[in-house]
Amino acid sequence: MSQDEVKKTSLNIVELTTIINRYEADLKKMKENLKIQSGMLHDAVEGDAAYHELEIQKKDIQKKMNEIKAKIMKTPAMEAVVAKVEEYKQEIKDAKEMLSGYLEEYQRVAGTNILEGENGEIKEIVPQYHLVKRNNG
Repeated sequence: MSQDEVKKTSLNIVELTTIINRYEADLKKMKENLKIQSGMLHDAVEGDAAYHELEIQKKDIQKKMNEIKAKIMKTPAMEAVVAKVEEYKQEIKDAKEMLSGYLEEYQRVAGTNILEGENGEIKEIVPQYHLVKRNNG
């Protein structure tokens, strides 16, 4: 790589970093604005007496429903079903992780993000990127 290419790549990285940081700041501001506006909506609704009365009734009904649900879920048959549901959820999670790894490897080996399915359907491998705050401790 020539010095000009290195400078151009570095400049692109600097530009990209600037753009990413600006978008991150913009998103933060948008979220703050959304929080303020949502709070105003929430306060207006919660301040209404009729809504407040219905909310109390809803909580009482929800409590009764939860008691009935807990009673149903404690039966041996339902405990077995709950265990099976959790087992299937874990199997699906594991399979998705394995598929992700294989898709990444396919993309690396094949040099493409296009994959033809068994029925001839063309699919695209799409990575998901997001920023996570790093713990510097």
